[in-house]
Amino acid sequence: MGDQLDDGLHAGQHVNRQCGGDIAAHRARGLLILLLVILSVHVTPLRAATLIGADTPSHRVTFAFHSAFLMNLHHFLFDMAVHPDKLAQVAWSSPPTPDEMRTLSSAVAYYRVHYGKLGIRDDPALVAIKRALSVIDARRDAANLGLAPALAAVLGDVAPVYARTLWARDDASNQTWIDGVERLDALHGAAIQAGIEQQLSAPFPDTPIRVDVVFDTGSRQGAYTDEQTVMPSSRGDYQVLASIEMLYHEASHTTVTAPLERAIAARLRATGRDEDSDLWHAVQFYTVGFVTGDVLARHGLPGYRPYADKRGLYAGYWAIYMPAINGGWADYLAGKTGLMQAVDTMVDALPAP
Repeated sequence: MGDQLDDGLHAGQHVNRQCGGDIAAHRARGLLILLLVILSVHVTPLRAATLIGADTPSHRVTFAFHSAFLMNLHHFLFDMAVHPDKLAQVAWSSPPTPDEMRTLSSAVAYYRVHYGKLGIRDDPALVAIKRALSVIDARRDAANLGLAPALAAVLGDVAPVYARTLWARDDASNQTWIDGVERLDALHGAAIQAGIEQQLSAPFPDTPIRVDVVFDTGSRQGAYTDEQTVMPSSRGDYQVLASIEMLYHEASHTTVTAPLERAIAARLRATGRDEDSDLWHAVQFYTVGFVTGDVLARHGLPGYRPYADKRGLYAGYWAIYMPAINGGWADYLAGKTGLMQAVDTMVDALPAP
């Protein structure tokens, strides 16, 4: 996306000094000290593809990872409910008996009737269930959690079946994903956080973000976040280096994107354009992917291809936004303009109302 930031001081920079025999030694020392001060504060300007600033943020965002039994059971049933043919294709840890399959099918049918047409990411009923199930990982009893009695009964009936036939597979997948992303976070997370905060002009939360890792969320989009994140461990596009990008992408939904969303909404409103625009989300993906790739390259891992690019989002669903992003926002990331000017340039480049 451009040239790399010159992290060092200009080599060969010097100050011409007169060194007559009558100049006192303390004058020479004084000039040397002045030279060192000048060199110590000289920093090259930002250039196109690398970030300004330290790799250490003012505070480190922390993640509380969970592989929780009830949260996984809930998402398994939802996933099966919205994908009717999937139950017959499950790779069981231990195959269910005919009676167990009837119990599973009954639970999936209940979910299909009551939740199958709802969005797990933002429907109030499903958000409330998710919050009720945000309990200790080992808990398997859904009673007394404030759930609807019928739902609590369904979960109570199917929990022993899920525990015997599938939990070992799902928990192993979750723990593997958690172990991998924690290692990447220790190596690269501080720099990625600092870069995102710099570019989006907002900090990550001071309090830990709960990250519930499940085998699959049942949502085509994968992970989702409000004040907590639900992350799929089994999806191929969330593995290896993509896991750290998606962890920070989801985390940035908590507090970091709010100023960007407000600025874009205000400009859309001021120019008479539809405020129900996904421009902010495309910009968020673009920014987190850019920062992740930049940090990985500086840490010796060049060539990272961001998630949205690999998924074809920029060539497909978000293609309408890319001329605006490649203009106004790319200039902002290159240090050529300010955030508000970039927002105005992007919005003004969208189709006229």
